[in-house]
Amino acid sequence: MAECPHPPDLAPAKVTSGMTSAPSPRYVPLKDGTRPLVVERLEHWQSAPGQVFRPHRHDFQELLWVHAGRARHTIDGRPAELRPPSVTLIARGQVHAFVDGEGLGMYVVSFSEELLAGLPGAAGDQLLFNYAPGDQTLPVSPEVQAQALTLLGLLHAEYERARAGESDLALARVLVQGLLVLVRRAVQATGVLEREAAGAELPRFLALLEGRFTEWHEVGQYAQALNLSPRTLSRVTHSALGKPAKEVIQDRRVLEARRLLGFTTLSVKEIAARLGYADPFHFSRAFKGATGLSPQAYREDGHPDGGRGP
Repeated sequence: MAECPHPPDLAPAKVTSGMTSAPSPRYVPLKDGTRPLVVERLEHWQSAPGQVFRPHRHDFQELLWVHAGRARHTIDGRPAELRPPSVTLIARGQVHAFVDGEGLGMYVVSFSEELLAGLPGAAGDQLLFNYAPGDQTLPVSPEVQAQALTLLGLLHAEYERARAGESDLALARVLVQGLLVLVRRAVQATGVLEREAAGAELPRFLALLEGRFTEWHEVGQYAQALNLSPRTLSRVTHSALGKPAKEVIQDRRVLEARRLLGFTTLSVKEIAARLGYADPFHFSRAFKGATGLSPQAYREDGHPDGGRGP
């Protein structure tokens, strides 16, 4: 593997004949710290026997567009397979790790929100990652796959031109947005995307929630920041997500709790404090009400499955 370029996801923790205890997952920044975009093409990637991949948290959004081979990976502890033709969405903050791979061919497109800032429809594009419906690995039709591979080839070439100082990212931004149009079509083909009707309010709320969920726990705080009434905000979330805003807020806190319980050694008390609960008792009661298990039982049962969104 050392002889071919690879994103942070495929960087091995170590090669060993046995299992090791994984450290707390670290946030991984974009590989190219000077640009809001990284595009890599992998061909015939193969994991080595006994190779261990350290879980990490993305500090960016990522698309894995597979066109050959196979691989296994986990997103927030949930196992998934990569097989062609498919696209996988990995959102900022999720815990990701590869398990193994054989003959894998794929494009990896990693980008920060800065890349799409100011482009029409950018908020809706981010919504695909904030609330990916159901399984985040989506099968794509032969037509969409052919279109995507054409765009990905152009995007990879344009990114390499930018790295060589021969171009800026103006065209690359448009090509990434074109890819997200194809992702949206793949999502729509599943019949579960009902969010266009929510207008701009839902992506604005979810973006605000992502940055404030450890501090703001009341619907009114978000509604005031968005210049909406609490009732209007709950109507928006119920229409698009099938649940009131209060439940969406609580679900996001529980999601983070699952990640911290499954992938760190923080104590229940420390997790409660980090998520803004008054004390461990209130945290445990809320967590058990959402999952059916106390935080300690969840951790002891080995349930690093926090990625299933609310």
